[in-house]
Amino acid sequence: MIWETLKEQRRLLRRPVGHIAVIKAEPRAPPHYCIVIDESDTGVRISITHDFEPPDEFILRRYSGEEGNYKVVWRNGRLIGARLVSRTMQLGLL
Repeated sequence: MIWETLKEQRRLLRRPVGHIAVIKAEPRAPPHYCIVIDESDTGVRISITHDFEPPDEFILRRYSGEEGNYKVVWRNGRLIGARLVSRTMQLGLL
């Protein structure tokens, strides 16, 4: 049936976010802003600016101070899907 073809195939549900975050290629690298479009317990989908191409592994820091190491799983223009590798909590804001 047609509804079966439209059914979500992901194992974990994505939650819409729409928040600004910072990407760093490494801890001391300059920050680059992005938008976290949605997230699950294991990863994120982000939108980046046209003048920045994140490396295959990067640090994503949210305004809340939550920080995690991510690995790029797919790229489609300015959209990137990344898997969470490890999560840490940092004090302070961006």
